[in-house]
Amino acid sequence: MDISSVLAGLVAYLISVLAAVLLVFLTYRINNLLTSKEDEEKLLLGGNKSVAISLGSVVLSQAMLMRHAVFPTMAVLRDLFLRPANFSAAIWVIAHCALFFLIIGVLSFGSVWFAGWLFTRMTRALPEHEEIMKDNIAVGIFYALVIIGITLILNEGIEDLSRSIIPYHKSGVIQIE
Repeated sequence: MDISSVLAGLVAYLISVLAAVLLVFLTYRINNLLTSKEDEEKLLLGGNKSVAISLGSVVLSQAMLMRHAVFPTMAVLRDLFLRPANFSAAIWVIAHCALFFLIIGVLSFGSVWFAGWLFTRMTRALPEHEEIMKDNIAVGIFYALVIIGITLILNEGIEDLSRSIIPYHKSGVIQIE
């Protein structure tokens, strides 16, 4: 057991915990800002189950996609621990990690939002948001499952993208043609 590898794993775990809480909280707040005219927090406090179901599915879906920012971050961090490092290498790693979270976060948030928006446009006969605000639980569950279903399909693309943005060193990848 290599101590630097274990240390890198522990750092990765701690960053994952902090990133998870921070990203889910930010996602929740951004969703609230974008839907401020509907005052979803007030509806949640009032016991509106449909709002809880739909908002929860959006946050869950965005979190499912944003988790793919963790792997490239951990790959870059592990490399910092396993190779000789200096201050400029550490700054480079921090910048790349921030960029990974920014890219994957924006794509995750935007993809789920766009998918929800597009789906509600395609089902014009069913006014999802109005029914959810009226606490129509059936519509809330249906909308939540649609968002989660779309996310499950999007997941593969986000995962592939997240792995492709890792800046491997020239000696880190062997290409067989």
